[in-house]
Amino acid sequence: MKGRIGILVTLLGIMFFGGAKMTVLAEEDFVIDAVMVPQAQDTYDIRLTVQNNGQDWEGIARLSIEERYSWYTTAYDTALSLPQGSTKQFVVRIPRDGQEVSGGTMKVVLQDKKSQKSAEKKFDRFLLDAGNALSLGILSDAYSTLTYLDMGGQALYFGSDEYPVRLVELNQDNLVDTLDGLTILVIDRYDTSVLTEEEVRALELWNYDGGVLIVGTGSYGEKTLAGLDYLAVDCEEILKPGESPENVNEYVDFSKLSIAQLRDLDRRYGDSSNETSVMVDAMGDGAAGIVPYGLSELGEQDASVYTDYINQETFVYYLLNEVCRTADSRYAYSTSSGSSEYGNIQRRILSVLGNSSGSLNFGALRLIVILYVIFAGPLLYMILRLLKKRELYWVAVPVTAVAGIFLVFLAGRGFEVVSTRVYSVTVENLSDHKGGRTWLHCYDANHGEWGLRLAEDYDYVGPCADSYRYGRDEDDYYNHIRREGDRLFFGIRAGSSFEDSYFCAGGFPNRSDGELSFEYFGSVQPGGGGTVVNGTDRDFAYIALVANDSVYVYKGLAAGARCDLQDAECIYNNTQNYRSNIGYGYLYDLLEDMLVDVSRKKQKREDVDTLAALGVGIFSVYPELGSNDLLIMGVTADWDKAIDDTCGEISYGCLYAIQ
Repeated sequence: MKGRIGILVTLLGIMFFGGAKMTVLAEEDFVIDAVMVPQAQDTYDIRLTVQNNGQDWEGIARLSIEERYSWYTTAYDTALSLPQGSTKQFVVRIPRDGQEVSGGTMKVVLQDKKSQKSAEKKFDRFLLDAGNALSLGILSDAYSTLTYLDMGGQALYFGSDEYPVRLVELNQDNLVDTLDGLTILVIDRYDTSVLTEEEVRALELWNYDGGVLIVGTGSYGEKTLAGLDYLAVDCEEILKPGESPENVNEYVDFSKLSIAQLRDLDRRYGDSSNETSVMVDAMGDGAAGIVPYGLSELGEQDASVYTDYINQETFVYYLLNEVCRTADSRYAYSTSSGSSEYGNIQRRILSVLGNSSGSLNFGALRLIVILYVIFAGPLLYMILRLLKKRELYWVAVPVTAVAGIFLVFLAGRGFEVVSTRVYSVTVENLSDHKGGRTWLHCYDANHGEWGLRLAEDYDYVGPCADSYRYGRDEDDYYNHIRREGDRLFFGIRAGSSFEDSYFCAGGFPNRSDGELSFEYFGSVQPGGGGTVVNGTDRDFAYIALVANDSVYVYKGLAAGARCDLQDAECIYNNTQNYRSNIGYGYLYDLLEDMLVDVSRKKQKREDVDTLAALGVGIFSVYPELGSNDLLIMGVTADWDKAIDDTCGEISYGCLYAIQ
């Protein structure tokens, strides 16, 4: 009987499905792995490996990274064909400028040609664990009691990103050679009087050049501070456990620790933190923090030394953050502008491009439509009634309709956008010729997803920082990056018409040769002594000099020409305004004021856009400048197109050198 039922079921299957081949790929048929390729300067390079143990498959591999606040908002798609038993490897390049934090979950999803999910794998903290880390050196005779300073793998928010802390064990022999690779140095339970004068000098220079130094004292305070005279801190007395007049603060029971009574010789350290009791002072571009207890002694305590409000990892986080945030460190900013405070300023300056004309102001058009509705209705009827010509109403309505359509057509001519509009700014460094980056401000008249193909020499693209939107669920996305073969496409899933979007792209070689230089006498200032030399083949509409947190913008300079600042026309310098942040000064005191003049017909729109492009260039480079660096930059219009697709693109180029 069971055999007959089985035969019947088989016959019914053949009847219903016509004998067609039925293949169901299970998620177990795929093996997905991800590895971070050795770090590039501007991108996270993620090598994905996908193995297919099932039937032939074709579709896309979608990589997305959960952002700080919620959902996956950028999809990086790679077209993929996987025959049965095959394995494919490929690299997804994600711009650092578009990745606000690196501690989120990365997800890889395989979708077939019908957009059905075939497999999925999540990688927690992938960018955090595989990406850059903060190197924390420990110089101590009790290294094993200080390994808790890595916070158990917890990330430290440093600069504008999250990084894990990786420990480096130091001794007198490797200290000097290791300093340049360190972000933070902890000295605790170590007799620094054994350090030579050259070693202390190297430590001091590292500290002033951006290094973050933290010194633990406690019962070993005198010896630990003995060789560090440049810190200008003395240990006057050491109180044994229980002798401190301030035994407990909000986080730590200091009655269990020896406490050093420290004296600030030069009165330069700020008040010690209530939470961590650390004295902090800026040291040039770096910072120094000194705690009155021994960090090694704290590491020997059990969890009872901490109050109910905190644990060991969180206490270390507060301590490191308290000192690190004081440093104007070269480590506090990555090479990408998007990960510094100036990333937001740069994006806001980029938004000026294309918006300086006010051509998308629909106020007049809206007024015409409203007046038409009123006039074609009761007002027209009342007029004809007063004229005792009510019988003409049904003739007058079509006439006013035609007139209204004509007026709307004339008023709407300025809003006609037949394709995606793109404003691009390409920034190239003439000093190293390693290629440049392009910043893109885009919008489309349509309400729906759009995409554009980049020029063929680009090999990465992604959203600018601070330009994200939130999806409806974790499988939704806003920004869409797609690679087909060796070509890249980018776009958004718009929520409304004319919705702005911002992207950064790169990977191309420098397109320009030549040099930019400044021969100066004294300081950089309008009317001061100095000559700018344009040794390129590009005519600059404007040039900018940036030094010592000051920006000066001058009228243009032709290719191969030179100009003396005494004869040049300086149109802007931030020393004349009150804003301490030079980025906001450029945005508001220059560009916003010029926009007002555009509305009054006193300024050309093209000039505002060109200066906005120059601002995008300046503040993509500014976070990289050292305190003694001078930036020279020129901007030119009609640059090489970044888009190889149907769109309206207006392109600018910024060439710069640092000396």
